[in-house]
Amino acid sequence: MSAENNIQTVKHMYAAFKRGDGEAMVKCCAENLKVVIDIGVDIIPWAGEYEGHEGLREEQRRMADAVKVTHFEQLDFLASETRVAVVNEVELTLKKNGRTVSVPRFVQILTFNSAGQIEHVCQAYDPTDILNVFRS
Repeated sequence: MSAENNIQTVKHMYAAFKRGDGEAMVKCCAENLKVVIDIGVDIIPWAGEYEGHEGLREEQRRMADAVKVTHFEQLDFLASETRVAVVNEVELTLKKNGRTVSVPRFVQILTFNSAGQIEHVCQAYDPTDILNVFRS
């Protein structure tokens, strides 16, 4: 697929996330999807590795149980025929204590298969603030 097609797929998935439509998110992803959230394992409730559509549903459920996403904006898209890197700005409110945390440069890297479906997702960001609010 083209870089532009991949960007559009990511935009569709993010739009589905923003409106809480997990099934529309799943439709953007390959059945062999792997989501790797290796920052904050044992501290951030949804951190870990997830496989397949059911894994994505589980990761989204864990996130929804722990936080409310109060701001999620895409600042930039960097794309090729196989990957899209997205620079996001995110703000979360923890459900357990009402504390808010901002992640001003939250990068997701999404890899695509030849059918134009997302097959791998990983993240990069400075975890200092989010880890601090979960520890408190």
